[in-house]
Amino acid sequence: GHPCGQSCLRLQILSRCVATAQASCWWLMSRACRYLSAWALPQFLIVTQGDLQLLKTETDKLVLLVIETFPVPGDTPPGLSPNTSGPRSPSPSPWELQLCQQLHSVATSIQLFSGDVLKMFSTDCKRMSAEIFDQTMPLGKHWRVGLRPGVFRCHRGSAASGTTARAEWASLCPFVPTDLPSSPSAYAAAAAQAVLGQVLQGAQLLPRDAQAPALARVTTAFLEAWMDHILAQRIKFR
Repeated sequence: GHPCGQSCLRLQILSRCVATAQASCWWLMSRACRYLSAWALPQFLIVTQGDLQLLKTETDKLVLLVIETFPVPGDTPPGLSPNTSGPRSPSPSPWELQLCQQLHSVATSIQLFSGDVLKMFSTDCKRMSAEIFDQTMPLGKHWRVGLRPGVFRCHRGSAASGTTARAEWASLCPFVPTDLPSSPSAYAAAAAQAVLGQVLQGAQLLPRDAQAPALARVTTAFLEAWMDHILAQRIKFR
């Protein structure tokens, strides 16, 4: 075969960089989708808010190195002036240019997935919350508080003061509730544990600055699903 010179070595290194980036991207995306479909939210958050952010950072660094090492004719590598003197890298071959384009494509895919993954997470959290509310939230008269007649009290004034007997109700309303809830509803506790509880468990394993976006998304999705269910079923609390 032909001797493998510097150009062959460059091509081999670039090929391995692209293969590593593609494999990492595929593994991470497939894992994220698998964990979300299995409703394994702690693992999903670790992969998407931990591993994904690290992969994105390292891929961006790799892209910058590749741009400097394999400059496209007519382009100026970042940080260099067009008039900068000094040795320049040889023009990339067609195969190297193709691999550079593939690496840019992988970096773009990671960037897009990083921006969309929380939207996907929010949508699934809202869907799961809605299913739980549909199956467990009571309807109808469960929310109608039972009433009993109010207590009538008669206060008599003293004869010396000359006041007349007067009567007043124990409450402003002639009926007072008899069965006001004293603890959270079982359906609410179950729904919160199934959705919010798992997210809290996973968020504890993330850096502090990565916790807030996931918690904000799931809380909003959970409450939106609850309100949508109440409106759809026309539940009245009275």
